[in-house]
Amino acid sequence: MKELLLIRHGEADHNVLFAQNRSQEAQELRDPNLNRKGIQQAKDLKHRLSNFLRRSFDLELVIISPMRRTLETYDLVLSTTRCPVIISPLLREQGDFPCDYGSNRSDLETEFPHHNFSDIEDVWWTEDETYPQVQERVEEFKRFLNERPEKNIAVVSHGVFLKALVRSTEQFRTFRSFKNCECLRATLDQEGRLNMII
Repeated sequence: MKELLLIRHGEADHNVLFAQNRSQEAQELRDPNLNRKGIQQAKDLKHRLSNFLRRSFDLELVIISPMRRTLETYDLVLSTTRCPVIISPLLREQGDFPCDYGSNRSDLETEFPHHNFSDIEDVWWTEDETYPQVQERVEEFKRFLNERPEKNIAVVSHGVFLKALVRSTEQFRTFRSFKNCECLRATLDQEGRLNMII
């Protein structure tokens, strides 16, 4: 049994534009960074998690999407935990608009030199990805998690991917979306079933 911390990235400008019904502008922002509010959300989450991580959750591994907003969220929330990190394209957002296309590995290596990107291709994202393809990635990710030796794992990802992950279990078919910088706890069993921890 795995215990997971599921974390959505903080707010970026495309989130604001979508909320303002300015979808065209939102979609055109390529791999946006956290905005000022997103940075504060991440700092607030770090504060909320600090006692829990120190006293109740022996974090063994963090897995991050290789997008700027998730990398920045990790840096602000979990980097001081000093546990191993895997950067995995499996956790990327649904690749259907430029705001959800990634940046080249070479660019990320320059912007985030403290991270190891050696396991990803220079072009690692998918364009025109369908929701069923996201669901396939979710199943691949659950298998990947269950092959890992670590039990307590944090996942820093995106709204569509995390919603698909949670809804992959029958019990949570009507699950709502994750808010920016929301963190929920779940367990994952060997059969790939998630159970939320309230």
